[in-house]
Amino acid sequence: MNGEELVEAVRAERATELDRLGSEKALVAATGAQLESGPVLSAAARLLDGGVDTLVAWGDGIDDDEGAQAVFGDAAERLADRRDALLDLDDDASAGGDVPYVVDELRTAERTPERVAAGFVAFPLVAERLLLQVINFLVNEGVRSGADTVREARSDLQSMPDDAADLLDDVCADDGDWVTAQQAATAAIGTAYDEYAERLEEMGLDPKPVC
Repeated sequence: MNGEELVEAVRAERATELDRLGSEKALVAATGAQLESGPVLSAAARLLDGGVDTLVAWGDGIDDDEGAQAVFGDAAERLADRRDALLDLDDDASAGGDVPYVVDELRTAERTPERVAAGFVAFPLVAERLLLQVINFLVNEGVRSGADTVREARSDLQSMPDDAADLLDDVCADDGDWVTAQQAATAAIGTAYDEYAERLEEMGLDPKPVC
């Protein structure tokens, strides 16, 4: 296996979950049905903030491992800038509160191959889908400039999985590394979906699409 194959395998294995995480119900689940600018932007900012904290902790916790430390640090800085830009869109927006669903699972990754796969493949695949719905919300609200700001954040997230492919090639030394890396990524997406589904079900909503 190589990095590109791992990214595609994760996308394929979790295609259904990722599709549902990007549905119109994503904001309902993330905000508890508080579909106003402050809660919507807060949900997105909390998710990015959780990613920042995780990447910073990973970078601080390792010696330079095939360039992974520098990549973690650079990605954390970019996500922090995007988080701050989202918070600037509404005075009521905040990154405080409960850690988002996928972040807890990211933090269970212990070795660098797992962390690269979870943090640079699973996390952005989940987060960019939520941000798509934030963009749609802001467009519907007539906040065009705000939507453009979120588009920039989403573009950064969309590039992360493919950018991670080369790093995975560097940090995965054997078949065992590839297996645990793929498992870490699929588990993180699975955890995100389980929390999404649970939140909707608690509100009496079906997480599956209505045909």
